[in-house]
Amino acid sequence: MKDVFSTKRSADGNDVLKSLNASYKRVIPVTSSTYTVDDADSGALYDLNLAGGIAITLPAAVAGLQFEFYIGTTFTGTCTITADSSADTYTGVVNHHDKDHLGSVVALNEAIDTDGRNFPAAADYILTLDADTDGRFIGSYLKFTAISDSKWHIQGDVFGDGTATHIFS
Repeated sequence: MKDVFSTKRSADGNDVLKSLNASYKRVIPVTSSTYTVDDADSGALYDLNLAGGIAITLPAAVAGLQFEFYIGTTFTGTCTITADSSADTYTGVVNHHDKDHLGSVVALNEAIDTDGRNFPAAADYILTLDADTDGRFIGSYLKFTAISDSKWHIQGDVFGDGTATHIFS
């Protein structure tokens, strides 16, 4: 079986073989206002590109599923990433950075309210970026990993403008 999956590239452009070799991450562009993530696309990176907003729904949590989201276009509307049901809750942390700090070093200082960390509460299953302060600017990145059949672990970095706000509910 090992020889079957030793192919470095697929001559016919078959994404499955490239993914199995772990040398290729599938990038899925999302340009519609609603999008339901397919569990068969575990490991993919979603490039979110609709300034007006996108409502994303994750599949039911199954241990081992993993999805990444990159904000390729700054949102003027709302971006939400919602678990399949309220029983699939979030854990983890999302770092919030001021977009104006790009290209600089910011010392840790409690007086800086434009940088922070967002932690979901025990029953949270929705992530909402609906204002500039929430982190809906280009370059933001989030990774969702199902660690059980009812928990999504989230990690990432978002870029906002203004005082950091809570993004989970």
